[in-house]
Amino acid sequence: YLLDTGFRRYDGRAGFRLVVIATLLLPLAAPAQWAVVNQRLEGTQAETVTARIRNSTGHTLELYRDAVGAIRARFILNDGLTELEQGHCPTMQVDRWASMNRSVNDAACLATKRWAEFVVGYVVEKNVQSARLLQIMNGSLLTFRFRLNGGDYRDAEFSLAGSKRSLSAAIGADVIVTAR
Repeated sequence: YLLDTGFRRYDGRAGFRLVVIATLLLPLAAPAQWAVVNQRLEGTQAETVTARIRNSTGHTLELYRDAVGAIRARFILNDGLTELEQGHCPTMQVDRWASMNRSVNDAACLATKRWAEFVVGYVVEKNVQSARLLQIMNGSLLTFRFRLNGGDYRDAEFSLAGSKRSLSAAIGADVIVTAR
């Protein structure tokens, strides 16, 4: 239809066509989803239940409860040629909360060239007191900022949509998580 604004005529169909064309040109990408898997821990015979998500660039985030009740978050680089700089832990930030690169109780993260792991809480008598774990369970986006071997920095983002259900399955449905 034509709309006369007093200055010039506007053909509403042209705007509609522009929106349709722009929509068709957008890449179609399915959002990453959380999964709960049984897996063998690296270097052990023990199997554990793990909540896992892989982002669009191939980086992986895994959270699991180990044999002593520690809740661990492991950030794993994709299979490309990049490596983490030895001795530098990535920062982890949920939404707009403060970023951190330490485990609970101010312990250092464990890091290799391919992955970094943080302890985000401990299960004690079916309770976990961890603001960080609660943020991961209820947040929207988790961002890791990491330094590559050679000095460049990169970011990896993970959707937290569905993380609460998967994390509950991994750490125990009967475990209660509180901030403090």
